[in-house]
Amino acid sequence: MNSATAIRILNRASRFASKPYCTHSRLSWLAAPRQFHHHARPAPPTLLRKHEPHKSIANQCRYQSSDSSRPLTDRRDLSQAEAEKQRQKEEIAARKAEEPAYEMTFTCRQCLERTSHRITKQAYHFGTTLVTCPGCKNRHLISDHLKIFSDKSITIEDIMKEKGQLLKKGRLGADGDIEFYNDEHKPS
Repeated sequence: MNSATAIRILNRASRFASKPYCTHSRLSWLAAPRQFHHHARPAPPTLLRKHEPHKSIANQCRYQSSDSSRPLTDRRDLSQAEAEKQRQKEEIAARKAEEPAYEMTFTCRQCLERTSHRITKQAYHFGTTLVTCPGCKNRHLISDHLKIFSDKSITIEDIMKEKGQLLKKGRLGADGDIEFYNDEHKPS
């Protein structure tokens, strides 16, 4: 028997492997030395059967996205990504340092902790500003020009005046001097 004949025999046998063997004339030449029984026999070897992957697995692989489209040599090292994040944080901090801002220091009435906060002038005069007390984690309303918390534009100055409380304003000079003044007597 040559190899082509053996391949044909195995291919035919694999087609009928899932069915129980019977005494059909087509299969009688396959098992001539053996006797047939009416129960299932183990399937013949399927070395030559072509393996086809399940369709859903093929679709999964086809549509699965990953970042492996770039070669490994083009991918950034993790430390490079961290360095980039750090550089961006430093840029943001530098930009914030250049923006005109107010430095506000106050004592929280809830926990009596004294803290300082930096608020940009744009946020104070045109937006809504809240600061969080580091002691009790309460949020204090500083300004509300977007009318989120009240029906009118309001600042901490207006709130303090309504309650009859004192608000001290000060100015930091170029040489580091601090000047405090009353609201009625603003420096020129």
